[in-house]
Amino acid sequence: MGIFNTNDKQTTQTGATIIASGTTIIGGINTPGTVHIDGKFEGVILDADMISIGTTGELIGDVKTNSISINGLFDGKIDCATIHILSKGRVIGDILYSELIIDEKGMFEGTGVRKGSELTSRYGEIEKKINNIVGNQFQLEHEEEQKNK
Repeated sequence: MGIFNTNDKQTTQTGATIIASGTTIIGGINTPGTVHIDGKFEGVILDADMISIGTTGELIGDVKTNSISINGLFDGKIDCATIHILSKGRVIGDILYSELIIDEKGMFEGTGVRKGSELTSRYGEIEKKINNIVGNQFQLEHEEEQKNK
C-alpha cells in the first residue's frame, strides 16, 4: 500500500508527537493527533486529540485538546473535554472541562470550571452576611473595651 490512493491524492494520517525525556521544546504545536510528553514543553498546544504527560514530563503553557492525561507536571491553562490526573500527576492553574477525574494522590491546585454547568454559588451573598455579623461583633467588642478604659 502506497501513500497515494486511487485519485493520486496524498492520504492524511494523524500520528503521535513525542517529546522524549531530556528534551526541552519551547513553542507551539497544532496537531489533530496525539502528543506525549516525557521531557519538557513550554508553550501552546492546540487542537490535539489527546495529550499525555508521563511521570518525567512537564508541560507549562496553554492547551486546547479533546482529552489530557497527566502523570507528571502541568502548569497553565487547560480547555478540554476530559482531564485525568493520575496518581503522580500535579496540575497547577486554570481548567475548563466536561469531565474531571483525579486519582488518589493526584494533585490539583487552581480554578476549575465545568463546561455547561448549571450550578451557581451563593457564597458571595452569604459572605456579606457573615462579614456584617463578624464586623458588628468586632465593633461591639471594641466599643465595650473603650467604655471600660
